[in-house]
Parts: sequence; C-alpha cells; structure tokens
Amino acid sequence: MVRADSPFLATHVAGMLSRTRDRVISLVPGSSKAPLEVWLQDELQLYRFKRGSYEHADGFWAEEAGRIHLRTEARHLERTLVHELVHSSLSDAWSVLPGTLEEGVCDWVSTHICPHSAAQLRAGRLSAACFGLGSLEIEVELRSASPGGPAEVLASYASILLEGGIDPSISPIEVFQLEAGRSNSGLSGPRKKALYGLAFFLIDRIASSESGLESLYELCVRAKAQELPVVPTDWLLEAADLEGLEPAQWKPGLAEAFSGAELAELVAMYPDFLGSAIDRLPVPTSGASGSEELRFAMRVNPR
Repeated sequence: MVRADSPFLATHVAGMLSRTRDRVISLVPGSSKAPLEVWLQDELQLYRFKRGSYEHADGFWAEEAGRIHLRTEARHLERTLVHELVHSSLSDAWSVLPGTLEEGVCDWVSTHICPHSAAQLRAGRLSAACFGLGSLEIEVELRSASPGGPAEVLASYASILLEGGIDPSISPIEVFQLEAGRSNSGLSGPRKKALYGLAFFLIDRIASSESGLESLYELCVRAKAQELPVVPTDWLLEAADLEGLEPAQWKPGLAEAFSGAELAELVAMYPDFLGSAIDRLPVPTSGASGSEELRFAMRVNPR
C-alpha cells in the first residue's frame, strides 16, 4: 500500500514498487517479500507527534512498523525506494553484517536497478570515501597532436586537491564498527557520508564477480552457523581482496574504482575546481605543431 497526499504521486510510486521489488529479491540472496506500506511525506517523520533525525535523509525503513518513508521531493525517488526495499527484504541471516555494511548492500543493489543514476551514486559514494580517508586529488592532462604526425607532441598537467573537512580522518575499521545508517548514530553529515562511501566501496569489491552478492551472503550464513555475532572483519577483507585496515591499503583500490562515467560525474560535481585546473594548462598557440587536436585526460588519487 502506498500513501501520499497526491493520488497521482501515490499511483506513480505504486508503479515503481511493482517493477522494482521482484528485482530486489532476485539480486539479493536470502531476501523475501513481507507486507509493507510506503508513505510519502514532505518532511520525514515516523510519528506525527515525534520528529526523528531525518533532516538529511530522503527515506528510511521503519522495521517495527513495516513501513518505508520517502521524502516527496527526493531527487532520486526510485533509487531511494530501492535502497529502502533492500532493507525491508533482508532475512535474519543478513543481520550479522557489521557496522555500516548493510547500507553498502542497499547502494550496490540501487546501482543495478537504477542504472540511469548509477554513475552519480558511485561518484558520490567513492569521493565521500576518499574524503573520509583524507582528500581527493584530481589530475588533468592535456595532450596535443597533429593528424598524421607524432602521436603526442605536447603534454601538460595540472591538479586540484579537494578536502571533505573531516577531522580527524576516518579509519577503515570504523566502517565495521559504526552503524551510520541509524538516525541516532550521532555522526556528523560528512562522517556519515564517508562511512556510506567506504561501505559501498567494500561491498562493490566483494560483489564484483558474476555471482554478485552470493559470496557475501554465504559469509553471513557461515557466521550464523558458527553462532558469531557478526561476520569477522578478516573474512570481509579477504572477500574484498583488501590487505588490511590501513588507509594506504584501501586508497589504490579506491582510485581504480573510478571509471570514465564516475569521472564525468565529478566534473559535474566540481566544475569550478576543474575549470581552474584546466585554466592553468599551457595550450599550444595557433599554427604551432600539435595545435590541430587537443585531448584531455583525467584521473583521481585519494590522498
């Protein structure tokens, strides 16, 4: 059931729910449908007489009430719905995921069901992870070439350093310890986003194979069978092919996670910073060798 002040919006979201819920179940092993309601609200709150800490959220899952709450003006309403549907669908086996990792699972599923906004979500989460560990350097390279001539006759470089203002920096161990998805976590907005980013990065590495989330689910089942309270950190690091819990051991993987699509989203996110970097690049003058063609290349480095 979908409840909204606008009958049109209620019908619209009901359609989203109908076409996405089965896809969530198919992507997430050990998930199932349960009765739920979806409420659309201008301001998110669980009860009329009590406000929750949802000022910066576009949605949340109220497990006891069996209800998904969505902000009417959410920028990506369908993606937010999918994220909360994952929360609502997880079986008890998934309860042993530590820290913020369930949020990473929800985001990973969202990128697959809502591909139109996947690059934007990935760019936001990965850059937030970089900010959590320190900063993000964007390097810009300009190459010039003459058709039929040397492949490269001039190359120049410029870089900008973006910082997220997170002090002190986050240690990767915190993503296994802190539940950033809770409304009462007490975390600041930037730290919460960084933990979401690190969780997404970790889950994305584990689920990168053709089996998707199956290997992660198997770790949860294994931990449950051994009556462990949470999946051990060592198991998760091994599954993600990460060597340890030092930031330096995570940063190379973060740099590799940015594809061309995410780099393009970074340009949209930080156009002024990128423009200032490009403005510092020496450009060949008209008529000079290599001035017939200019090519830009871009890469990121967590610092």
